[in-house]
Amino acid sequence: MKIIKRMFLILVAFLIVLPIIFYVGIVVMNNSIADRIEKDLIAYQLPQNTELVDSISIAGRLTGNGNGMQYMGAILVDSDLSEDALKKHYSSKFDYIEVIKQEKPNMDFIYSKNYSFNDFDAANNVYYSVICFDDDRREKYGDFISNLLDFDIRGH
Repeated sequence: MKIIKRMFLILVAFLIVLPIIFYVGIVVMNNSIADRIEKDLIAYQLPQNTELVDSISIAGRLTGNGNGMQYMGAILVDSDLSEDALKKHYSSKFDYIEVIKQEKPNMDFIYSKNYSFNDFDAANNVYYSVICFDDDRREKYGDFISNLLDFDIRGH
């Protein structure tokens, strides 16, 4: 009887711990996808008269309605170039690039939370955020893994 009771407790513990480990693994994987985008933006050569100020990566439901994960990496740059010149420079390497003039540290286009750049001093500089969205995870990880990654609560 004691053996059955122990086996039952081990089974219950396993059934409780397994989903937690599964979910934590999904969150870590989604964060690493967003971190990779940020690192790729940082590693790409800056145009002339441009200085890297800050960077951020975000995984979750960032824009629009519906369910599913979206990934974004962004850098804040201080530049003498125009939005179009910066977009042209980064579009040669990245597919989904947006360049927005930043007049305040908040990233207002992300509806779900209040994300912002930390190193922001608008009094003395002209800042632009260079934002890269990534939606090609199905090509990289396949349909099965991609569907598993959508179990992250941040995508809903």
